[in-house]
Amino acid sequence: MVAGANSCHGLFYRLFINASLIGDKKIIFGFIFHIDMKFKRIILYTLFILLVALAGFLWRIAPEANGYTAKYLCSLTYTSGLDPEQGMELYVKPTHALFSMVVPEIIRDKKEVTARFLGFLRPRTAVWREGCGCTLLVNKTAEELHSAHDVPHALKASIDNMNALWPDGTIVSRDSIREAINWSAIDSILDEAMQETTDDPAKRSNTLALVVAWKGRIIGERYAEGVDKNTSLLGWSAAKSVTGSLTGVMVKKHGMDITVPIGLPQWAGDWRKGITINHLLRMESGLDFAEDYAPLADATKMLYESADMGAFAAAHPPTTRPGERWAYSSGTTNLLADILYERIGGTPAAIHYLAYEEFFNKLGITTAVFEHDESDAFVGSSYLYMSARDWLRVCKLYMDNGLWNGEQILPPGWVKYALTPAPQSTNACYGAQIWLNAANDPADRKLPGLPPDTYMFRGFQGQWVVGIPSMDLMLVRLGVTHDDEAWSPEEVMLRLRSALGM
Repeated sequence: MVAGANSCHGLFYRLFINASLIGDKKIIFGFIFHIDMKFKRIILYTLFILLVALAGFLWRIAPEANGYTAKYLCSLTYTSGLDPEQGMELYVKPTHALFSMVVPEIIRDKKEVTARFLGFLRPRTAVWREGCGCTLLVNKTAEELHSAHDVPHALKASIDNMNALWPDGTIVSRDSIREAINWSAIDSILDEAMQETTDDPAKRSNTLALVVAWKGRIIGERYAEGVDKNTSLLGWSAAKSVTGSLTGVMVKKHGMDITVPIGLPQWAGDWRKGITINHLLRMESGLDFAEDYAPLADATKMLYESADMGAFAAAHPPTTRPGERWAYSSGTTNLLADILYERIGGTPAAIHYLAYEEFFNKLGITTAVFEHDESDAFVGSSYLYMSARDWLRVCKLYMDNGLWNGEQILPPGWVKYALTPAPQSTNACYGAQIWLNAANDPADRKLPGLPPDTYMFRGFQGQWVVGIPSMDLMLVRLGVTHDDEAWSPEEVMLRLRSALGM
């Protein structure tokens, strides 16, 4: 009996333990299931919040992505006369991953381009006008923009003697060059500078135009398919150097004083009241403007969301007193362009008279298109289109100390002023709207292999206008380079120096 009882007890004990274990497992499984469901809800909520945030971000940046695409393709198509499909694939999409999500529409009968993010979201339109190029619509309709158009077409520059040698005319002839030159070496250098080493659009140099001049004569030029000596090409920030030059014309022709405070009413209560045009020219205004081209940054918001880019820049608060800090800023140059617009008369016709009749025409520049924002001021920081030969003419003006065919286009001493480093500029890298190579230590120069008197009009995507007075050598290279390492003028110019026996 005892043995049986013990056996029974053992059996019940085992059954109890097993039951307990089964119960524990149920509890454990239930707990795990409960946690799992809660965790799933957390994940779903998190994903929902992230998707909402992403949608909000895409909604916010869509105007900039669409604006860039519409404006760039409009200018490529109607100002430069290039193929928009090629422009989209080679020039626009590789610039930023977001631009692959933009669907453009070329409206040829209206000379407009509309771009939509994902094909439907927040469309933006750029409109082409004779003499003004493309303008991105912000507050106006296309009809309103056209109705305000009062630019005389007659102000388009022309060359009186087309059959004269460049730069007085359009003729380029090696027979006119008396010096003994190894022409085969020059040709080889230029051919190699145009060659592509990859088919990857993001890594290609995409050189569109390359022109070299020595002792005031063009000694070689090369163009990509679809581009020639008359094609107006975008200089991006090389436009700043021309805006600086127009400031010089305002000084010489219209007596503008660059040393007195500008005196905008909204600046009266802070450090900005002391800002002069000289501060703007030298990028020493002290304004808090971030030269950042990330989405929603100052520069992108200005270029693709602002109707009046100069006013946009002027509204930024100061970070320092004027003259205490150097900071490269496209906003500063657009503010300068706004001031030129107002002081010459405040009309498109007046600003065109300054730019074309008093500057471009004087240099024989026939291809210039300086594009406007909705306020009708030039986008002085970024939107100037000219042929490579005409960009070279501006470079030559500085090589010749502001003198052209016996006429002093820029004020006496202006070139020296423009090519003197701004007091606060880093490594003596900047003058008055012109990049310099003036650092004492070659390692601190942008182009360390080139002399310290080298000056540069530089722009985004590899725009280079380079003059070297000590070598009497000039180079213009225009293209759409997405990789900064894909093209540099330094090696080309050093090889040219060697080939020319310098």
